[in-house]
Amino acid sequence: MNLGIISLQILLGFILFLIMYYLKSKKISFQDQIIIPNIYIILLASIIAWFKDYTLLVIIFYLVIDLISFGLDPKKQMKTNVKTYLEISFLTLLVGVLIYSFFLTKVKSAFVDMEIFKNFLWVLIIFYGYQKLSNLELSKKMKDSDYNLNWQEYVIMFYAKYKNKYHYLIKSKNFLIENLIYSFLIYESYNHTSFYRAIKKIKNKIFKGNTTYGILEVTSDHFITEEESISIFKERLENKEKRLKRTNKQEEILRKLIREKYKETKTINEIIKIYDLICDFNKKN
Repeated sequence: MNLGIISLQILLGFILFLIMYYLKSKKISFQDQIIIPNIYIILLASIIAWFKDYTLLVIIFYLVIDLISFGLDPKKQMKTNVKTYLEISFLTLLVGVLIYSFFLTKVKSAFVDMEIFKNFLWVLIIFYGYQKLSNLELSKKMKDSDYNLNWQEYVIMFYAKYKNKYHYLIKSKNFLIENLIYSFLIYESYNHTSFYRAIKKIKNKIFKGNTTYGILEVTSDHFITEEESISIFKERLENKEKRLKRTNKQEEILRKLIREKYKETKTINEIIKIYDLICDFNKKN
């Protein structure tokens, strides 16, 4: 197998990833997530006859790209049941292997007659029936209770991560400021992946100027590190809080401090939820 064929397999796998990314955003069923990639390789084998012996790796490259995308996207991780995701990936590969082994390698053309295809057709029918029967169980895993549990686990996991990493910068006698900064960090981590921040960091180093730096997106006319962005942001919050506490209650102070960075009511409410989870966790521990 030469480099040209491998490159074509990766390209076709990436195209399949883009197709499935779009379809998944439309909430297609679990069965469709498994069957559509395999229909894709059958169509490839039909359109590009000489390529049929290389189609299995297209599925494998698609699954690898999808796994990398899943690993780099905390938002997707939080919304997805990992066991279900792995089950779908395994079944997609299994069906792909069956199609490749019992169909594509046995015929000269992907347009096979039903006499040859009928045995494999029964495998598909049995598989589809199994998926229909298990669909109720799979859907239960995506209920709001599971979603909320995943969200709480995500918040506490990243709270522990950032506390271990940045506690020496964030620690304060003012617990409102301390917990709020952790809330900002978690919110930014959730909405902007480490991959996104790495790309932006490279861009900022190349195209210097008045832009935002660090995980907390602090505006500066020169490059600043993650640690510097946290220290600058903390100082701004502390100064603002000193002015606000003279005339405001704590709940009002919290909202006004968040509004220093975010203006949308939905975002403010999301950060307050993170803040409350952190406070509850600290009370219990």
